[in-house]
This record gives sequence, structure tokens and C-alpha cells, in this order.
Amino acid sequence: MAIRGALRNKVQKFRIIAVAILLVGAAASADDVRLNFFRIQPEGREFVVSWQADAEQGVQEYELLRKTTMSNDQFVSVFVAPPHGTSKEYQFRDTQVYKSASEQLDYRLDVVYATGVRETLSTKSINYTSTAIRRTWGSLKALFQ
Repeated sequence: MAIRGALRNKVQKFRIIAVAILLVGAAASADDVRLNFFRIQPEGREFVVSWQADAEQGVQEYELLRKTTMSNDQFVSVFVAPPHGTSKEYQFRDTQVYKSASEQLDYRLDVVYATGVRETLSTKSINYTSTAIRRTWGSLKALFQ
């Protein structure tokens, strides 16, 4: 009888530990974002960066960062958006690109969870030749000869 009681206590302790491990695992996965897409589309002198999430639990905000040679190859925040649901697309029109003489733009999408944890969701690069580089009359004339 005493052996059964001791065995019963050990089984009960094992169940409590197993439940605790499951609860900790569930809490750790409460912050979750899964992207449906992350795109960069050139439109004239601007770029439209858009994304949509399939899941966004625990999101405080999204932060879009851009890196160019003008930013000393450091990512700089260009847009912050609060979460607005999984069925809607997020969009940012980058109108400041034409001022850069970079040949490549890098965009990075980060998520900041309500817990303060930051995670990089995606990074994409796009080649770009600035329209700020003007052709001289001589080079334009040479095109038509």
C-alpha cells in the first residue's frame, strides 16, 4: 500500500511537470508572425514596400528599415506601423529614394512584440540607379546618332 502511494505521488509530480513544460512552451510561442508576402515594387522614382501576415499574435508594431550607401551601410528606420490584422496589406511608399546615389537598396522588416522582443522577419534587396544622375546634352545627342 505504501509503495502504491509513493508511486502515485511520483506519477502526479510527473504530470505536474509535464503540464508546466507544455504551458511554458505555449507561452513562448504566443508571439508569432508568419508572413504571407514581403514585396518591393519600383514605381517611377519611388518604391512601394508591402507585406501581409498570415498570423500576428502578440505584435506591438512592425518596423521597416532601409540601408543604402548614403546611410553608411547601416539600416535606418523609415516606417513604423501598428498591427491591423491579418486580412489587410501593410504598405509604405518610399519617396526619399531618388535623393540617394546608391545602386542597391536593402529593406528589412522587423517585428516588435508586446514583450519587447524584436525579430527580423525578412530582408530584401533591389538594384537601383538614381534618376538624380542627369545626362548631359552631349550624351543625349549621342544616343540619337
